[in-house]
Amino acid sequence: MSSELPIYQLIPQLKHQLLHHHQAILEAAPGAGKTSVVPLALMDQVWNQGRKIVMLEPRRLAAKAAAKRLADTLKEPVGERIGYRIRHDTKESKHTQVLVVTEGVLTRMLQDDPSLSDISLVIFDEFHERNLHSDLAFALCLQARELYRDEDPLKLLVMSATLDTTLLEQRLNCTSLTSTGRSFPVRAHYANKTLKTVEVMDEVARLTLTAYQAESGNILVFLPGQKEIRQLHKQLQARLSEQPHLSILPLYGDLSLEQQEKVIQATVPPERKIVLATAIAQTSLTIEGIGVVVDSGLSREARFDANTATTRLHTRRATQAETIQRMGRAGRTQAGVCYRWWSEEQQHRLAPQAQPQIECVDLSAVTLNLAQWGVQERLELDWITPPPESHFQQSIDLLRHLNAIEATNLTLTPHGEQMSKLNLEPRLAQILLLGKQWGQTELACQACAILSEGDPFSQQDSDFSMRLEWLTNASSLSAQKSKHFYQQSLKQWQRRSQTLKLTKHQIDLEQSVVLGTLLAGAYADRIAQRLPSQGKNDSHSTRFKLANGRIATLDNRDSNAQVDYLLALDIGGHQGQQEDRIFLAQALDMSALSQALPHLLKTRSHLAWSKSEARLISEQQTWIGKLCLHRKKSAQLDPQQITDAMLQHIRQTGLDILPWQDDSSQLIARIQFAAHHDSQDWPDMTEQGLLDRLAEWLGPYLANITTQGALNKLPLKQILLDSLSWEQQRRLNEYVPDRLAVASGNQHKIDYRQQPPKLSVKLQEVFGMTQTPSVLGQSLTLELLSPNQRPLAVTHDLPFFWREAYPEVKKEMRGRYPKHPWPDDPITAQATAKTNRALRASQ
Repeated sequence: MSSELPIYQLIPQLKHQLLHHHQAILEAAPGAGKTSVVPLALMDQVWNQGRKIVMLEPRRLAAKAAAKRLADTLKEPVGERIGYRIRHDTKESKHTQVLVVTEGVLTRMLQDDPSLSDISLVIFDEFHERNLHSDLAFALCLQARELYRDEDPLKLLVMSATLDTTLLEQRLNCTSLTSTGRSFPVRAHYANKTLKTVEVMDEVARLTLTAYQAESGNILVFLPGQKEIRQLHKQLQARLSEQPHLSILPLYGDLSLEQQEKVIQATVPPERKIVLATAIAQTSLTIEGIGVVVDSGLSREARFDANTATTRLHTRRATQAETIQRMGRAGRTQAGVCYRWWSEEQQHRLAPQAQPQIECVDLSAVTLNLAQWGVQERLELDWITPPPESHFQQSIDLLRHLNAIEATNLTLTPHGEQMSKLNLEPRLAQILLLGKQWGQTELACQACAILSEGDPFSQQDSDFSMRLEWLTNASSLSAQKSKHFYQQSLKQWQRRSQTLKLTKHQIDLEQSVVLGTLLAGAYADRIAQRLPSQGKNDSHSTRFKLANGRIATLDNRDSNAQVDYLLALDIGGHQGQQEDRIFLAQALDMSALSQALPHLLKTRSHLAWSKSEARLISEQQTWIGKLCLHRKKSAQLDPQQITDAMLQHIRQTGLDILPWQDDSSQLIARIQFAAHHDSQDWPDMTEQGLLDRLAEWLGPYLANITTQGALNKLPLKQILLDSLSWEQQRRLNEYVPDRLAVASGNQHKIDYRQQPPKLSVKLQEVFGMTQTPSVLGQSLTLELLSPNQRPLAVTHDLPFFWREAYPEVKKEMRGRYPKHPWPDDPITAQATAKTNRALRASQ
């Protein structure tokens, strides 16, 4: 049957392409046979010259499975001509010609030997997954070929299922070779539901039961994550528990390799199995005997938030490429059927491809690799998709925090050199290095074994130390993963630690606090402080604030819920949630932390306004990130610090906090009037202008102001006058007077806060005036008052008032105020503020 695989039709073209060129792109849908056929077909090519072919797979189980299929074809055990290298496991020999590798193995090979002198061809399998390590290795291979393999170029072959090849073809300057699809037809069964009317998991359960009853053979159900796998597993067990030959098996990345291998093994009729899988079964794994696929149409991915350095889970609709790949799983060995709850029309509207992983995940390990490679700029390599600037910068910040790279560039520090040689995630490398330095190597290895392989007790109490106890002692706790798997990992970490040559720096800490302190050296941004209870809102959970500013919660029943400080080792959330959840945590002793890792704590003086005390408060504060650990009041206040703090307080609160009086407000209005109507330059006295120049005009008077009471005593009018030059003060007094003399000889205040400015005066005091008073050529608003100071009239045209309005006012006022003069001709009358009797007495 293997000779009938569609990929064989392309092998001659592929050989010709690689003979005459140094790169090729092979696009072959699931079932074409590219992984199991292509490496063997290229082993004997003349350009190989006895060197190895390296094939990169995105997952460990896929790498082992691919190596086994290749070795089986040659009828020899793995480790002879076909070998593999994966994390914690290697099988190869001096006879190995095809080496299947995964994760960061190829990157490590490049770092150790940039020329890859003993390798003729690198195959990037399942490149459509746009795995982070594949993208990095591809970019490094391109540069390595350019720098070190000029005479004998390294050949590159990119193989994918469904991929937008436009960018690849541009990078490699070649045209894709395309193979036909799956070996057997797969019929799509559409249920024609929509998200608005269907609960996806209920519909998937219904379709799975329908498929089990209507079809024969094994069923593969694609689900977004472990939560949905557990949910569906429970539902199916309840409905199908009496089926004697049925196994319902989960398959996801956190299972041990042994558990995963059991799932993919073939069954013998009448045995059947329903495999509930995440995207791990989408392309790179072949599960024997699958003839039916039930697709949830959903995919879950971890998306990194560069602002908080945390990862949140995001559930999205599967793409067209993903649904095609899933459907193809049913046609690998026989004709099959794929059940979809959506409609065929919706299928055509799905997004074509998923977002490359490099755009979604933490880049700290990538950036450490780039620094080791010698890269100094983000875009220095020829990326298929460049790493996002925000994620890249966050990774630089983390590496600097871990003392892995220099403060001003991407050059590795001596500590970073040690870290890069370990080929680990930077945080794990930090734990191992600190553990070695502190004489706590075994504890560090145990912690790294748990952190690297995933929590064996998910959905249980968060206490991290409980996991170490389970790993090292005969614990009765029931884990979801095999202890043997973790113990194997522990041995690997112990072997790594033995290669480290570091000077010991013994720390004097009680053993009970060493673990948290050690972990804090790598996860300082995850140090969390318990927040005060908010009453009913916290009835089920306790809130913690992390050093990165994020808020996360723990169930009140959790053993860590009441500690003052903890380290949030595993934290995440879902799209749309404002607060994250802490899954794994270790209690912290802050005194031990300050003793062992003093560089994490920053002490600074802080002077700020206290609303409750209405005064400035000076404190010495100790911080880790955005957490204030200690506050201590300080009696001594520096005048410049006082000034700066008061200026900040006024800017934040607004100018209304200042002691404005009529005289100061009036002065501001006068200056604003001058600025509008005078030809000379005047300062901006608008609210924004005053705030912008606050330090200039008010700052000199704040050096000793520390309370609201003292602030209220500031003579604002004089302060504002002092902000004017001598010439400005002279011109203001001369051309924009505060008071204006009228015909009676009395001076009256002009209200510049009105537009136009207003002059209020008794009507009798303007007898004889034939022109409306003005300032800088602008007529004033004249408010004419009765003898008892009440408005009689408002005018902007005094002659018009005398002529048209005064006769009526005179008739009405003579009877009401007979003791005051109401002459028939006001223009020739004597202006006065006196009564008739007083006038006669003065004559």
